[in-house]
Amino acid sequence: MFRKRKTTNTEEFPVPAQLPALEELDRQIEAEQRHRPRIWLWTLIAALVVVALVVYVLLLGGKGIYDGLRDRALENQQFAREHYEKGLVQLEAEQYELAIAEFELALRYDSSLVEAADRLQEAMEIVEAQGTPTSEARQGAARLLYAQAVDFYQLGNLAETVALLDELESLDPDYQRENVETMLSNAHYQLGLNAVVQNRLDDAISHFEAVLAIKPGDKNAQDQLNLVDLYAAALKYWETDWSATIQALKGLYALAPDYKDVAARLRDAYVSRAESMAGNGRWCQAGDDYAAAVEILPLETIVDLRDDARIRCQATAEAPTPTPTSRATATPATGTASTAEPTPEPTAPSLEPGEGRIAFTSYDAVRERYDIYVIDLEQEDARLLRANASQPAFSPGGRFLAFHNTDPEHLGLSVLNLASNTAGEVTTHVEDSSPTWSPDASQLVFASDKHGDRKWRIYVISPYEVRGEGEEWIMGQKPDWAPDGGRIAYHGCDAQGGSCGIWVMQPGGFNAAALSSHSSDTAPAWSPDGARVAFASTRAGNWELYLVEIATGHEQRLTDHSATDFSPTWSPDGKQIAFLSDRGGAWAVYILDVKSGQVQKLIATGDAYPDPFAETLSWIP
Repeated sequence: MFRKRKTTNTEEFPVPAQLPALEELDRQIEAEQRHRPRIWLWTLIAALVVVALVVYVLLLGGKGIYDGLRDRALENQQFAREHYEKGLVQLEAEQYELAIAEFELALRYDSSLVEAADRLQEAMEIVEAQGTPTSEARQGAARLLYAQAVDFYQLGNLAETVALLDELESLDPDYQRENVETMLSNAHYQLGLNAVVQNRLDDAISHFEAVLAIKPGDKNAQDQLNLVDLYAAALKYWETDWSATIQALKGLYALAPDYKDVAARLRDAYVSRAESMAGNGRWCQAGDDYAAAVEILPLETIVDLRDDARIRCQATAEAPTPTPTSRATATPATGTASTAEPTPEPTAPSLEPGEGRIAFTSYDAVRERYDIYVIDLEQEDARLLRANASQPAFSPGGRFLAFHNTDPEHLGLSVLNLASNTAGEVTTHVEDSSPTWSPDASQLVFASDKHGDRKWRIYVISPYEVRGEGEEWIMGQKPDWAPDGGRIAYHGCDAQGGSCGIWVMQPGGFNAAALSSHSSDTAPAWSPDGARVAFASTRAGNWELYLVEIATGHEQRLTDHSATDFSPTWSPDGKQIAFLSDRGGAWAVYILDVKSGQVQKLIATGDAYPDPFAETLSWIP
């Protein structure tokens, strides 16, 4: 750093050979002083010119907009006047229906046309006094509305087209029906696409649903509806639940990677969840999410974050836990006590588990939230299937999942379409529980104590019902439908409230008969061949699993452990049973080999359930 030298000797600095005369120096100073204000003056003038130009451009633009709006208004007023005059002619000719149509069109163009409103009221009063309008009058009005709709349709004014065609259908539903439906479906479809572009998702959904109401099964409309439903679901969970957001966006990205900003949103969702994982020291999961983001868009910054997270993961030797996008690493079971984990952690069983997928409920005590996870037995990969949900039940074929919805805004039973990741509310009572499917997937049976007496009853309902109540069949709970469709096992009692245990009835609540021999027997599960029913019971002092043969009534004990064993469900091949247990002090899914009796822990389910006896499992191929 340089400092100014303090000087006393002039020889240290060069001296000019000749100094300017004092009076010349004075003139230079005066000239400089006169020049300075001129610089500021020119600067100010230039700034004022720029401002004036900007204002001028804005005024021109504003004037253009104003002129455009004024011309449009004048044009509408002219159209309104033309239809008003035509209405007067029809009114004079006593063609009142035609007059009404003309006056309504006039008001559509210019709602301030008072005389049109007055004549419309007059014509309507005459029609009302005359009673039912003549067929000829209706035909004339329908022709007029149809002609106007065609004009708007050809001009591309689709909103007006829909309004006119809706009015036409209310007047004469059969008039030019095929053409009307074609115009309506095309208009709604295009309006739906426009709404998607403008981010008016609710409007888009309404338009696509309107197309499907006109043309059920229309593939294009259904595809667009599925896409916008997935996108809307992702936005619903944005910044509040990154896992649910990613789940929705992954499905959408797989279907249409170029749809709106889905690629950028999915990348950002992965990065946001990775940041959250990294903040909690879960570097392995963070590395997986950063890697997923890189696959979508390999930005250098995200690549660096991925590499850093992987290095930290190796350094900490962190054992990954399953999340919707991270694979779980299997570790051998040691048989020692363990503590409950906030998210499921699979362990490698010594026996070979069957094939397929098992859905189970995980509970997070910190957030007080239930979530449904599904584990792929072949890949040993657990992922989030549905947030705010419990009691999963796959439909036969695995296309749908019935579940108990714990979302405060959608309490009751819901059905999730696994292809589109969209859910529909089937019932609305928080007490509705334990859904199970009929073999043809056309009905759901469930139990509820929603009535004031708080007694459990079994109901049936269509999975396509919307916020329904269900049809009551019989007193009881925890139903399970047999594979042959002809029987339903449940926990129930006789008419006097005695002889409780596992009962079997025919659909409709008919011919109920006791199957097991102890009042605590509950949670029945049919074997795939329909020959046996597994169930839980405390007949030995604590909850264990048992088996009863349908043909002989022979009962067999399956487990023998001091912990609670509950909620059995069969493997698709009938060789194994999955169940919930708190062996080792933490709830987990276990696999039982029915023939050998060997039991192995499969995956920890999370924190302790508030009500473990309400939980269920579901196993599909």
